[in-house]
Amino acid sequence: MMSLQAIIALNQEIAVEAAQDGLVPYVPFNTDEIDYWPPIPFPNLGFFGPDNWEKTEQSWFVDKTGQGRSNEPALTVDQFKRELRSYVRENLGHGFAITEEGPFQVYISAFRPIN
Repeated sequence: MMSLQAIIALNQEIAVEAAQDGLVPYVPFNTDEIDYWPPIPFPNLGFFGPDNWEKTEQSWFVDKTGQGRSNEPALTVDQFKRELRSYVRENLGHGFAITEEGPFQVYISAFRPIN
């Protein structure tokens, strides 16, 4: 089990690396694409906020191991993909990234482009 301090430090380190690598949220082409993804294909930004992107209020708590059950607090990958399909239909052009990571779950956040 990771301590809260360790999780925060990890996400700060991830943010530094994401900024150095110039990572940005991934924007799906359409909802059909979601069916063919590996479990979670998004870049891990940690606490990094890339230029020209604004984090929305929408985020999902998702099991990253593939071992989660549908009755647990974290969404399974399949549950997440169903919710994401609906979100993408209503918010074309939004991107997605991992914004917090722990040992077994991640938070995936939606971002909107800033013009």
